[in-house]
Amino acid sequence: MSSLILALTFAVTAVSVLLLLAPVGDSAVVKARAAAIRRQSQTRTGPRRPVDEEMALPFSQRVIQPLLESITRFIGRLAPHRVQEALHMKLVQAGNPTTPSRFLGIQVTVATLVGLFGFLFSLSVVKERPLLAVGMIGISVLLGWRIPDFMLSRMITSRRAQIDRALPDVLDLLSVSVEAGLGLDGAIQKVGEKFAEPIAGEFRELLKAIRLGTPRADALRGLADRTGVPDMRTFTAAVIQAEQLGVSIARVLKTQSEALRVKRKQRIQEKAMQLPVKMLFPLVFFIFPTIFIVVIGPIVLQVIESFSR
Repeated sequence: MSSLILALTFAVTAVSVLLLLAPVGDSAVVKARAAAIRRQSQTRTGPRRPVDEEMALPFSQRVIQPLLESITRFIGRLAPHRVQEALHMKLVQAGNPTTPSRFLGIQVTVATLVGLFGFLFSLSVVKERPLLAVGMIGISVLLGWRIPDFMLSRMITSRRAQIDRALPDVLDLLSVSVEAGLGLDGAIQKVGEKFAEPIAGEFRELLKAIRLGTPRADALRGLADRTGVPDMRTFTAAVIQAEQLGVSIARVLKTQSEALRVKRKQRIQEKAMQLPVKMLFPLVFFIFPTIFIVVIGPIVLQVIESFSR
């Protein structure tokens, strides 16, 4: 029984690692084609058949990866439509690290793996309390299911913080570009060229949507939904309202830029005011005991020595 459990644990671990390391979309096929072209150009031989190119791929890309893809697609189809939509929005706000079906597959794999470890632990520790063992297994499965969701939430928070920090500078560039004579689309293109990811990619996506025929208001709302940053939502709402009312875009951008500058200054001041409270706990639990040991320690040693005499 223990050998079977260890074998299942090893299999689930291997599948989870391969699932986490598997590339998204058709990137594996593109890389394989590029590698085949490079080999063909180096050897200067004739064109190879598709079957030969497929057989030249590693075993993981020919067998394991398609199997994992089919499993994740099956798991994705089992999930309700609302769950898939909510997960898709989370992945978009995190920068699309993977697909919703693959993320659900990762959740199932991690939950199974952690549940197996919980089962092994319950067998070795809790032998005479079956209800406690079942509770430990359930908690392990729930914990394993929540670990990928927690990591995704951390990615979303980090990405939002990066966008929030760069947004005032972006609005400054937009305001200056529009005042210099560029249109709003040209100013958005400048943002995509001058700034780093992730905010540059979001504005490039906005410009692409506008050029493909999406109404600017809908493209701006999509930008706000993809980022999930409240200041970005305020900015897009102000631009949409300015276009609908015929107000000068340059004036709106300048006003939004100044407001964001003031808001960022207030946030920095708020964090500075929180520093004394945050420093209190390290002082009390780590620094003060050390100081007491250094100052009072010799006195205590002398008192003990005097009483021992």
